[in-house]
Amino acid sequence: MGVDAMKLMVSDLDGTLLNENSQLAPETHAALRQVAARGIAMAVATGRHERQARLLWPDDLPAVPVISANGARVHLADGSLLFQSRLSQDLISRLLRPELVRDTELGVYRDDCIMAYHSKREYSHYTGQVAEIADLAGFAADDVSKVIYCGTPEQLKPVELDIARDFGDEVSMTYSHVCYLEVMAPGVNKGSALALLLKHLGVKADDCAAFGDNLNDAEMLQLAGLPHVMANAHPELKRRLPDVPVIGHHAAGGVAKRLLEMLA
Repeated sequence: MGVDAMKLMVSDLDGTLLNENSQLAPETHAALRQVAARGIAMAVATGRHERQARLLWPDDLPAVPVISANGARVHLADGSLLFQSRLSQDLISRLLRPELVRDTELGVYRDDCIMAYHSKREYSHYTGQVAEIADLAGFAADDVSKVIYCGTPEQLKPVELDIARDFGDEVSMTYSHVCYLEVMAPGVNKGSALALLLKHLGVKADDCAAFGDNLNDAEMLQLAGLPHVMANAHPELKRRLPDVPVIGHHAAGGVAKRLLEMLA
């Protein structure tokens, strides 16, 4: 499928558009410049905080809409808010129970910051500088977009099972990485957020190219007419989407190479 069919390019960041150092490689930067020069709209869809995503986007490229917190927030290119979904205080209190959190590290995404509980060096590389939550039981906020549990797959599995059993469809739950279990309000995912953005931009899903590598990208890739799965993708994502073409590895500029093929 060539450039004539692509009206919007939307990409996940970590493990997809970014390289192994969580940076935009020069060849990817150059490919995005070509996409912009063709007048094709671009967007980012990430589990990260919107502010983090903005910092990773080059200043010499047009500003882009950002789907953040796995779809709990959608900001337009000018920074204005198109959509937001918040976890209720009741859900937050239940999600922050020590017996549920166990030995995992906890991140709470708020409008203007990320807060953490028992934050360690291996987690802070993802969240950046964070404020510590001193008292889980007493934590209250009305602007939480998601709660993320960080740990080994063995640590996260019982947390996942407890949330599935105790919350059911009260929340949305996904993995952005084998070490990151993420929980949002019900119905929140990158696909539902992308649908809202497409409607706002007047672009059909069939004319949207999407790129992703992990389970939190599944709904977005199912919606887009031109989906792509990275070579380094989670095996379960490839199993769920067997008909979606697999492109190169994120560390080898897989998105850039595919974009240049589409533009050729």
